[in-house]
Amino acid sequence: MQTSCSCPCEESEVIVKNHPVIRFICHCKICQEVYRKPFADIVAVRSNQVIKPINPTIRFAKHRFPPAVNRGFCPSCNSPVVAFLPLAPAFGLSFIPAENFSKDYELPKPVLHSFYDRRVDDVDDNLPKFNGYWPSQWAVSSRFVSTILRLG
Repeated sequence: MQTSCSCPCEESEVIVKNHPVIRFICHCKICQEVYRKPFADIVAVRSNQVIKPINPTIRFAKHRFPPAVNRGFCPSCNSPVVAFLPLAPAFGLSFIPAENFSKDYELPKPVLHSFYDRRVDDVDDNLPKFNGYWPSQWAVSSRFVSTILRLG
């Protein structure tokens, strides 16, 4: 199974194989700036689920010192397309905005809020909320790995 994920202007896309691993809501300042919204609705997959090669026109940039997410933007609309976070040799996470998936694609429900201490507005839901850099990173990474182990 493969699905195409496109930016809003549809000039840049990535192809993702198999099912997403997890979905989460990120309230970090970088996501607020990059997405131009109070939070980002993110779908995480294994980096090897993103089919290579990636469109060479996608511009990549890191917005902080390592460990840093390498975020890819459409050169036409400047919207996020895909991001990569290497965790170990031959293993990493890729992040794709939920809105880049087609409307008829059945995404998993979000499992948590990360960087909730940076939120613009309170969110009234039952999802766990994590504050700070390391607790947020651990929450996303541990749920990602536990979901992979559970799904096989």
